[in-house]
Amino acid sequence: WLTFSDPQMKNPRKRLTSTYFMNRYRHFLVDGGIIHLKTDSNFLFTYTTYMVDGNHLPVLFRTEDLYHQEGIDEETRKILSIQTYYESMWIERGLNIKYQKFALPREGVLVEPDIEIPLDDYRSYRRDKRSSKDTAK
Repeated sequence: WLTFSDPQMKNPRKRLTSTYFMNRYRHFLVDGGIIHLKTDSNFLFTYTTYMVDGNHLPVLFRTEDLYHQEGIDEETRKILSIQTYYESMWIERGLNIKYQKFALPREGVLVEPDIEIPLDDYRSYRRDKRSSKDTAK
């Protein structure tokens, strides 16, 4: 599970859904192990979509608006409804939560997508903002 990871817009190698990390995950996941990405970042979601599709990884589920998506079975909906602090913060700010679930085969060469993706135009709260948000509840 990769939940609300830093999108690392300036450094592809640091993205937790980069081919660098996918190859690392192969060392401890079973063949066809499942990767879950839950994010508010359009940048990270788009990058991951291109990486998954470009490498023909099996997509098990993908949505750009998790909480308004039809057709999710009840058990999956319960799991996906668990919200982190940051997730509730992004929802409060009006951002859609995006989700991808895909399989990672053990074999095969993975290629980084060679595309330009628009950068996210928002920033997370600074620590002092977070503290005041926490105490305002």
